[in-house]
Amino acid sequence: MRHFFIGLVFLLFGTASAQADPVLRIINFTADWCSNCQILNPRIDDAMSEYPEGTIELVNLDVTDAGRKADELRKAAAFADAIRLADANKAGYLWDWYGGITGIAVIVAADTGEPISCVMRPLKRKDISARLKLAKILAERAPAGQRKPDGPDCPAPMRN
Repeated sequence: MRHFFIGLVFLLFGTASAQADPVLRIINFTADWCSNCQILNPRIDDAMSEYPEGTIELVNLDVTDAGRKADELRKAAAFADAIRLADANKAGYLWDWYGGITGIAVIVAADTGEPISCVMRPLKRKDISARLKLAKILAERAPAGQRKPDGPDCPAPMRN
């Protein structure tokens, strides 16, 4: 009988430490010295607050230590940390596209790292929220490789 009640509690409430995997990740290219980021980041946070915790994960590729006044060693370390973090989140290709640029965030499917949408400073919180809503629907319902919304919304990848 005891096992029945324990099973029922887990079924109804789960465990306190259990947390669902995120559906989306926002890969945010940011830095403290980036004026566009100072406007964009709070808007992203506000838009994310509309979703249950754990649904959307924010991954900040922070290159604050790679600012203009930083020496080469410090820049290299900041970029290496950002690249490792991008790779760990199935988004290393985004560093190849936008690495070193700040003020852009790419919404990706958490399962594959597939890019779905982008957000930048001109977008208001409600616009970011709308992109997150569409991206969440696409990530949950569309097959991998077919999760793009109609029309381009990400800048073309930069080529070095």
